[in-house]
Amino acid sequence: MARSYLALALSALALTATIAHANVQLHASGDDDAWLRPDFRRNMIVEAGAAAFTHETVHCDPNAVGSVAGCFDQSIPAVGNVDFVFGAPQVAYPTDGAPWGVHLTGPYPDGRTYLVSWYTGAPTIGATVTKPDTSSMKTTAAVRKAGSNGWTKHSGSVITYLRAYSDPALVNGTYLSAHIHHVVLPRLDPNTFYYYQVADASGKLMGEWRFKTLPATGSKTTYPLRIGLIADVGQTVNSSDTRDHLMAHKPQVVIMVGDNSYADNYGALSTEDRNGKGTNQQRWDTYQQLWQPLYATVPVLNCAANHELETTGIPAVVNYTTTSFSYPANFPFQSYSARFPVPGTTSNFGDITQNLYYSTVIGGKVKLITMNNYVPFHKGTPQYDWAMKEFASVDRKKNPWLFVQFHAPPYHTYYVHYKEMDCFMSIWEDVFYEYGVDLVLNGHVHAYERTHPMYKYQPDTCGPIYITIGDGGNVEGPYRNFVDEINPKTNKTYCEALNYGGVNPVSMAASNPSGWGPGYQRQAHAPNCPTVTFQPATSVNNGILVPSNMTAAGAAPMGFCQNSQPTWSAYRDPSFGHAILELQSDTVAHFSWYKNLEGNAVAMDDVVLERLDSCASRMGMDMGGDMMGRRMMRSSA
Repeated sequence: MARSYLALALSALALTATIAHANVQLHASGDDDAWLRPDFRRNMIVEAGAAAFTHETVHCDPNAVGSVAGCFDQSIPAVGNVDFVFGAPQVAYPTDGAPWGVHLTGPYPDGRTYLVSWYTGAPTIGATVTKPDTSSMKTTAAVRKAGSNGWTKHSGSVITYLRAYSDPALVNGTYLSAHIHHVVLPRLDPNTFYYYQVADASGKLMGEWRFKTLPATGSKTTYPLRIGLIADVGQTVNSSDTRDHLMAHKPQVVIMVGDNSYADNYGALSTEDRNGKGTNQQRWDTYQQLWQPLYATVPVLNCAANHELETTGIPAVVNYTTTSFSYPANFPFQSYSARFPVPGTTSNFGDITQNLYYSTVIGGKVKLITMNNYVPFHKGTPQYDWAMKEFASVDRKKNPWLFVQFHAPPYHTYYVHYKEMDCFMSIWEDVFYEYGVDLVLNGHVHAYERTHPMYKYQPDTCGPIYITIGDGGNVEGPYRNFVDEINPKTNKTYCEALNYGGVNPVSMAASNPSGWGPGYQRQAHAPNCPTVTFQPATSVNNGILVPSNMTAAGAAPMGFCQNSQPTWSAYRDPSFGHAILELQSDTVAHFSWYKNLEGNAVAMDDVVLERLDSCASRMGMDMGGDMMGRRMMRSSA
């Protein structure tokens, strides 16, 4: 639908007050107290002007879920939310040795290397399946520049993985994958069209796909740089709509913020039975075919998420002491790791431990740090040490844009998965703020929401923008209700029904402050990590809090939810879609979200992001350097 928007310009004023984060040491120098210096800290920023922010809420559309009743009952399947039947033309794959499921990963950290992966043959399923030794097998891919007749061949690895179940009832569902081919395409010329071919089961090069490499560091033609954003995509008709709409926008790279196939919705023994007993690995195969038209022509930067854990029916353990994974003793993330090696991988393809998190550079201008909120992330863990080094190494003169992606969103207003990330944010929000992260990208919530720049439940022009883009089309359907929305069945807000194990958030805060959230999230938490926080009264509609936590005598009331859209929330819509982020310069970006039901003619949410020299201390830059804040302007549709 067409909309008219006010064009808003936000100016920023630096206050004399500063924020000292006493629990986080963020510098790389030898002076342990250096971060306490005023020139090392960020100034608090306020937004000036009566119309500094806009807030838009789009409620559930009955056309999206099939009925008005469906808008208030998550158990009613949404229209189109059925996975393609196994063997349907949209998801069928050849079994004669021809390549299928072709997909690109990249760019690698050098900005010029990519990985091409594909499959040959078919999986083997049954109680007596064993894993073969493929270490001596080689495969090839060949590339040539557009306009050139010469092909350059590169060799790579062939792997398989075995999903074996410790549950005796699932032994007949033991799965041996098809041959998975991985070939690194090193040091390609930047900003160049390439054609490529991949080997079939006999080693013969087949097919011809085309993609364009991204600009690299030092390129003079980096901008505009178009980045596609999706998550929680699955393999339904809605998924293919998202795929086709995104392809029509011709992104140069796609950031896919986790939850790929939803194979774990299906039991190990049936491709159609959604009983959750094990994981039907063949649904990974059909997913790869459905998404090949996009993934074979645009490099993808993926992210491990909860539907990649796949721990049912196997002896998997994830807890706060887990630092590595191995087969066969402990192998969550097994399917994901074998199929989507992270950028930078050149050997040991399929190794789970090296595929949990990574960083890379996009177009020579964006540092992307990909974290994993489902494995330990507190101080002293491998992920914490790795991530802190990554943040400290960012050079904002070379990579002026800093993005972080991890699956579960810390800031959103939907009833499902509300506030599951408080433990994670108790450790990482100050880090994001101090290092000047521009965007935090998340999925998990099957809907769309963008925040204003924010910090700890308050709009703050120096804080990151959080984007929940988990609306890719998966079989579980769109999430439909906001926590501040009235449930017509109870005449109460959805917030008032929130609980874990029958305990509401106020009681949880008093009795078990580490007990909020699903088990698959809490299992990675260190002991006593706080999982329940409350927020000040900052809603658009007078700030009434639901429910309230009044335990501090004489203190201002705090609440678990607001009575309406919070002031930090900019735009929310419980619909499927995708986003395009077009970087236009080192300081300006154009972000657009497109709704599947409305098509690509008009962006439903459309915003220009501009960074200003107004925030003290962009970490990773010298003290007298280019320290940037951000402002956000609403553009006309």
